[in-house]
Amino acid sequence: MIICPICQSALSLQNKQWSCDKGHCFDQAKEGYTNLLAVQHKHSKQPGDSKAMLQARQHFLNQGHFAFLAAAVNQIISQYSARNILDLGCGEGYYTQTISNQQSNANNVVGVDIAKEGIRMAAKRCKHAQFFVASNHRLPIADNSIDFTVRVFAPSDNQELLRISKPKAYLLKVVPGAMHLSKLRTMLYKDLQAHSEQAEGMLGWRLIEQQKIAENTTLNYPDMNALCMMTPFAWKKNKELEEHLKLGDKFEMNFEFVLQLYQRD
Repeated sequence: MIICPICQSALSLQNKQWSCDKGHCFDQAKEGYTNLLAVQHKHSKQPGDSKAMLQARQHFLNQGHFAFLAAAVNQIISQYSARNILDLGCGEGYYTQTISNQQSNANNVVGVDIAKEGIRMAAKRCKHAQFFVASNHRLPIADNSIDFTVRVFAPSDNQELLRISKPKAYLLKVVPGAMHLSKLRTMLYKDLQAHSEQAEGMLGWRLIEQQKIAENTTLNYPDMNALCMMTPFAWKKNKELEEHLKLGDKFEMNFEFVLQLYQRD
């Protein structure tokens, strides 16, 4: 299922090293992940989310605030006989771990992200999945090998998704609901714009299910600060939000997600 990023031949793992029959070799790091991102495909020194953003996300997710989303993702996957599952843009591996722990039918669970630090964190937390540093636009995955792909807020390339997916495979996209984090966004923007919940039309895929889930919660200061740091809002902090964070240790917050399930034609 895993292919060489240089010649696209099949890779096999022996003695903590992935290699192909053309002689290309990739060492598995001590944490258990493998870097398959070719240097010529890196567009910056450290592509992907920053270490600070990943650490904030890890802290926030470890508190269980998005456990209801992980449960919904797993409930959908469990309806289908998925043997090979890909977590695309897996970050620090929170959802990969829940999938790996709960999907007894899955023989192979793979997490891919372009951020090396995220993959390192993911491999440390989840020992039952395989993790690779790679671009979502050049996946080290063999043609027609994936039964189920999960995308939680992750960008992707549709041609790559079609290439790696088996006929009749499934794709689960998680996108923000219309009023996701509206309590936070009102402190950052003068005019609150609702997120679109319209499912994207994707060539080669058919939308078969869409559901919306929501939850309100109260966050303490460390969790609220982590929430701000793990999102694009980290770059958007303004004086009002800074003052709001200083004033209290309890913050009412709202989460909304839309889960869109597609099947490959």
